[in-house]
Amino acid sequence: MNDKILGIIYIIVGIMILVMKYWIPQFFDYLIWLVAIVLLIMGIYLFFIKKY
Repeated sequence: MNDKILGIIYIIVGIMILVMKYWIPQFFDYLIWLVAIVLLIMGIYLFFIKKY
């Protein structure tokens, strides 16, 4: 993917997370759980399943 598009996506996601933090205080707890689960799945995939 183009680096410029990826940068724009990161900025938009970061702004959305900050806005959600102020609107829904409990949102951060769910976000942390979601990120942790995704990182675990990606780590398992990269470590055990993906062949180079």
